[in-house]
Amino acid sequence: MNILFVSAEAYPYIKTGGLGDVVGSLPEALSQPPFNHSVKILLPAYRQIKIQFDDLDLVAELGNPFGFGAMRLLQGKRGNKGACCLLLECDVLFDRDGGPYIDTAGRDHPDNAERFAALCWTGAVITQYGGLIGWQPDLVHAHDWQAGLLPAYLKAWGMRYPPVVFTIHNLQFTGAFEHAQYSRTCLPESLYHMEGLEYFGRYSMLKAGIVYSDWLTTVSPTYAREIQTPAYGCGLEGLLSNSRHKLDGILNGVDYSVWNPESDTYLAQNYDVSTASEGKTANKRALQKLLGLDPVADQPLFGVVSRLSEQKGLDLLVSCVEHLMASDAQLCLLGSGDPLLEKTFTLLAQQYPGRIATTIGYEEALSHQLQAGCDFLFVPSRFEPCGLTQLYALRYGTIPLVRRTGGLADTVSDADDTTSADQTSPSDFQAQTGIVFGDASPAALSAAIKRAITLYDDPQRMIEVRRAAMRQDFSWKTAAEDYVRLYSMLVSPDMRPER
Repeated sequence: MNILFVSAEAYPYIKTGGLGDVVGSLPEALSQPPFNHSVKILLPAYRQIKIQFDDLDLVAELGNPFGFGAMRLLQGKRGNKGACCLLLECDVLFDRDGGPYIDTAGRDHPDNAERFAALCWTGAVITQYGGLIGWQPDLVHAHDWQAGLLPAYLKAWGMRYPPVVFTIHNLQFTGAFEHAQYSRTCLPESLYHMEGLEYFGRYSMLKAGIVYSDWLTTVSPTYAREIQTPAYGCGLEGLLSNSRHKLDGILNGVDYSVWNPESDTYLAQNYDVSTASEGKTANKRALQKLLGLDPVADQPLFGVVSRLSEQKGLDLLVSCVEHLMASDAQLCLLGSGDPLLEKTFTLLAQQYPGRIATTIGYEEALSHQLQAGCDFLFVPSRFEPCGLTQLYALRYGTIPLVRRTGGLADTVSDADDTTSADQTSPSDFQAQTGIVFGDASPAALSAAIKRAITLYDDPQRMIEVRRAAMRQDFSWKTAAEDYVRLYSMLVSPDMRPER
């Protein structure tokens, strides 16, 4: 098949979170044996992306359909890997400082509605006029709200084929904008109604993807169930429940060519399951030295690699810091986000020198070093569509301490957690691989910390859990197989969409 991915980010070009990791890895898995599909990724031509290519070929002039600048389609490929990139070039939209969604002051770009409408329009044009680039997609895979308008354009144009798969990575980000901006999308008013794009008096790009795509996926089975409930549905739970006939949860995977302690070039010492004790000790020592933590080998080191937000449950961790410090543990944190949480963790590092280290921002090397050097990784999320840091932690033998929600419930097992008898997952867990707690409360997290320290104080049990964690396989191969089955069903003649 020819498969077109449409996304606002993809690793290694640009990444703000799990979306970038997924769109960077899944196309590569699909384009390699045994699948060998032809995959192209459509991305905005951000300034940060364009400078990473030595050669970019102009493949199509798209004119100025929105009236805010000429648009061009460029093409490039990274090394010998299978998927190539299509870049939507429009300097007035994408050639600027800041990140893909926010400016240098941390505010949303005021024209995000126009920027990602242009991306969706371009994806829709490619699906219908593949002759522009000499490559006709058999299927489109659109990702998150930034790509949600793509099937709406196909609906507006009366186009029934090719089918569109829409993946919800995080329902909390609905891509909602004021109705006054709707006319700038060049979509007809006939799509602006309760059963269409209207969302509490505004219009939602994510809702457009849900309504007009031919199939929906989320990034874990549990999250697919959760978003059909008021607690997690963001006002879209009714629509999602009514769409459950076309909704699947497919668990994200991990690119083990990038996240593998046996070959990771960022580490002080590489290791595998058989040498994990020595390797973890060496990397813990190196991490402590790097971050200015006390060089102690017999105290548990807890880590955080996360966006700092209430969703991620980091405020719960703040409430438990005194308990953590009273237990003679250490804490290192890498992340950014909520200014109050950034300030709080920075002050905590000053309050507990040698015990707490805080790094505001994101550093790829440090994220790998932290995974290898820590004993435990906190992921106390209030909700978590999938989560990737706990999957990295499992491979590095760092025991995840997670809340039972979304993809965390699907990937981390706790044999000692008597409250998880109703837990469902892609497979039956046979061994403890982490510490799992239920309530999103400081008391529940504090109890989980106590259990982690008890585990740490039992070296033999700690080795057993670490080995079980490292033997888990969350490679992209399984996820790719699930997507290929879905794609094959949708492109069959019997499944031609009635968009």
